[in-house]
Amino acid sequence: MPGRTFGGLPRAPIRQLIVGIVLLAASSLAVGPQVFSKGDPVQLTRSESLLLNGKYHVGGPEGQEFTVLQHDQRRALVFIEYVEENGTAIALSVPAASLELSPPNAWSDLLRGTEAFRDARFDEARRLLLRAAQDETHRPLASSILTRINGALMASRLTPASPAALQPLRDGAEQLARLEHYSLALALDKGTDRLAQGGAAGAGSKLNRADVEKRVITSSRALARARQAVALRKTHGALAEATKGLEAEPARPDLKTLQVRIAADLKEAEERYDAAMSMRRFEKGAVHALTALEHGLKRSADHPKLLTLKKEMQALFEERTAPPVTPQLIAAAGSQQSAKALEDGHRLYTTRCTECHELELLDSRSLTSWRTEVAGMARRANLTSVEESRILDYLAAAQNGLP
Repeated sequence: MPGRTFGGLPRAPIRQLIVGIVLLAASSLAVGPQVFSKGDPVQLTRSESLLLNGKYHVGGPEGQEFTVLQHDQRRALVFIEYVEENGTAIALSVPAASLELSPPNAWSDLLRGTEAFRDARFDEARRLLLRAAQDETHRPLASSILTRINGALMASRLTPASPAALQPLRDGAEQLARLEHYSLALALDKGTDRLAQGGAAGAGSKLNRADVEKRVITSSRALARARQAVALRKTHGALAEATKGLEAEPARPDLKTLQVRIAADLKEAEERYDAAMSMRRFEKGAVHALTALEHGLKRSADHPKLLTLKKEMQALFEERTAPPVTPQLIAAAGSQQSAKALEDGHRLYTTRCTECHELELLDSRSLTSWRTEVAGMARRANLTSVEESRILDYLAAAQNGLP
């Protein structure tokens, strides 16, 4: 009947509302794979091989962060920036399914927003800068940059952008450089170049562009190298890179944050070293010392004192991580596998599995956990099912044969 209602609302609008909700739910289920854009910060959701020209180049552990260069949706590959030890930046590929966007943070939004302006992606620049301005710490910079950009864009729409109309942007870039925010200053200044009708690059700039560009390249590549080192738990190397980056750009927040994280890992590694040294003094403390050593190396795989201690305890370390296949081990393990099969497993485990990480203590995982770990590694290392089985058989025998 006309006028009948449900909960105070007409029935027809309710039906429309229900249909709308159903359609919205259906559309959310139909969302396709994540599409990544140039400049997006991403991280690995699983350990993955990073490929150069389709061939294995280096391993990437779960959680490692990168910057997107290109998303090839047809091949379901994402090309990310990787910085070699010599400082050369190269493009490596990784399956798109193994990546996700890194959690947003205000500094990343501020920097990416300013870089989007540099590249004439004005809508994206506004969106990112507005989001950055929601953060109390970065609000002053984000709001100031956004105001100057909006003013310059409005002026350039009405008439060809004159030097006077662009002066607030030039002044802003100069002020950012004085605050040692060179990455922001350079991006803002280069974006201003685009708005200068027919002007030469850098004309009217108040920056020492050569010096600022050098600083930005150094800090950006140092940040990438530091992140790569942290992902591999090479904290001493990471600290050196972060220090180099901050010398070039002292006010850069992402480097400061990373430096704090590295310092915490180094402190814990040092504490594990002290614990291992203490345990060694006891008659039966060697195994406990080895556990402390392993935990320390998981925090800092390149810690000099831990590496020295590992060398001193090498025989025990090998016995507890990858003992050679001997008649004694086979007998102690009660293994039904042939010595040849176990030797193959030992060889694969100590060569292929160490391409991306150090060996772990055999009793640090249950056999079920080892199966899960090896399955993931086998996929990434392109091992055959036979090779995977060989490794698992060896690990089971070695674990069962522990003294």
